[in-house]
Amino acid sequence: MSSKVEPIGICDHCGDPIPRGEWRTSHGRPRRFCSVDCRNTANSRAGALIRSVKAKKRVAAGVWKNPRSFLSVKENRELNVNAARKGRQREIAEGRWRNPALDDAAREKLSRPRTVTDPLVHRAIELMRQGMKLRELPAELRNAYNAYSREYEREHRDEIRARQRAAYKKRRAHRVRD
Repeated sequence: MSSKVEPIGICDHCGDPIPRGEWRTSHGRPRRFCSVDCRNTANSRAGALIRSVKAKKRVAAGVWKNPRSFLSVKENRELNVNAARKGRQREIAEGRWRNPALDDAAREKLSRPRTVTDPLVHRAIELMRQGMKLRELPAELRNAYNAYSREYEREHRDEIRARQRAAYKKRRAHRVRD
């Protein structure tokens, strides 16, 4: 059992005061947390590193299999759509949902012209944003997107390479510190 970190009367997790009459447990030890939620959260965070190490070992050993890998592409897409739909329905029922396009910044953005003027490329980008893979696109959309992508890369090659160099230097600096 771990010992108390904060002074007696202060929650070790959230830092809120514990009521004066509840500073000690029935066993006479200092009370560490102000509520069950704080205790559960602190215990979960304390065990997160252990769970992470065990999970990484299972992945490295090849024992763990992603449960979603047993689903078809269509079933995976339905799961993603259903999760988003349920979240939105919950917000609507609670009265919290607002149409994001009603925001002033969104209206300003939506009123600007599209950066991609080719409707085929635009449709391909929208489908990929919704989770469709490039190889799943119809041939016409895939060919239009590939042509656009090659042209974009050719025009912005210097910027792309600068971003890649910066990312490499950042990863390398991070590795050196470890």
